[in-house]
Amino acid sequence: MIDIPAAPVSPLPTAEDDISEDDRSLGLAIRKARQAQNLSLQQVAEMVNISVGLLSQIERGISSPSIRALRLICAVLDMPVHALFNGSEAAVEQEARRIVRVNQRRRVSFGAKGMVKEFLNAHNEGVLQVMEITLEPNGGSGEDTYNHEGEECGVVLEGRLEIHIDGSIYRLAEGDSFYFESPLPHRFRNLADGQTRVLWITTPPVW
Repeated sequence: MIDIPAAPVSPLPTAEDDISEDDRSLGLAIRKARQAQNLSLQQVAEMVNISVGLLSQIERGISSPSIRALRLICAVLDMPVHALFNGSEAAVEQEARRIVRVNQRRRVSFGAKGMVKEFLNAHNEGVLQVMEITLEPNGGSGEDTYNHEGEECGVVLEGRLEIHIDGSIYRLAEGDSFYFESPLPHRFRNLADGQTRVLWITTPPVW
């Protein structure tokens, strides 16, 4: 009896084998945008009204999202649809270095001082630092003056601000702006009964 060797059996194709490069790039861009927002698969899936499994497949490039689902995903991630196709991953990374969405701001609260700083720069690698400072009534930088290297300027967006610069006192209303050299001793406080908001720019970054 002659033994005939069995023909080699090729492994069955899997869904992963059918992933196109376009679907892979699109899925990766969606995943990076979701992670940049610190959102889970579950959170995004619920807001888009699709299953977690489908969203996971979209991010892995196994499934292609419908136009409606893609628009909803981008709305949840607060980004334009075209950003996912303009170089996909590279476009998402580029936006992350240029744009700060309002819900992505780095926020620091100074507690008893009644002051909150929200940083509007995407990063602190440049020469400018831009903040929106919110002061509660009587909130401010404190009773002691301070100084540091650089320059700063700003504009009062809402409320009234008192700023001390090198022994002089200035009171600013909504729309008033200021500029001074940061080595001069300075401090500031809110004069309004409600909140005061200030767009404050320093160079170089100090936070």
